[in-house]
Amino acid sequence: MVRNYWSLLSPLIFSDHPKRPGDEDPQPPFNMLRNVLDMNAHFGGFNAALLKSGKSVWVMNVVPTNAPNNLPLIFDRGFIGVQHDWCEAFPTYPRTYDMVHADGLLSLEKRQKHRCSTLDIFLEVDRILRPEGWIMIRDTAPLIEAARSVAAQLRWDARILDLDIASDEKLLVCQKPFLRKQ
Repeated sequence: MVRNYWSLLSPLIFSDHPKRPGDEDPQPPFNMLRNVLDMNAHFGGFNAALLKSGKSVWVMNVVPTNAPNNLPLIFDRGFIGVQHDWCEAFPTYPRTYDMVHADGLLSLEKRQKHRCSTLDIFLEVDRILRPEGWIMIRDTAPLIEAARSVAAQLRWDARILDLDIASDEKLLVCQKPFLRKQ
């Protein structure tokens, strides 16, 4: 999964750079992603995949309070993490993270009868994500389509990618711009 994510980011990051015919897409700079926030860490699998693929990043694993408490399992794997209610502000400095990952978080919030809106969650992500940082959200197609319109409201550059033809899941890849377009 991480290898696929990284290969998706490479052409997006360098899409505005001219390439000679036959050149492969360059790899992202080694230190482009330093701090990653996994908003719905499950068992810490994204953290483990980053380590296995040799990515030198620091990951904060977050277990939503309305999900099963897998935090002890994350700790047992040697990772760090916290429990958090995403309808509240996340206790961190602004612009802390280079990448935010969320797998199934929108579905989880929908099952809770939308205690807070997707816009509320995205505004918090916008606060903690550095300019030119990346957001990768994996969820069902209808929720991803709705999330894309919220990303457009925030003036994030957003693309929806199909993951698998047999799956109803899609991936929303967004980048927070350095400066907001007027």
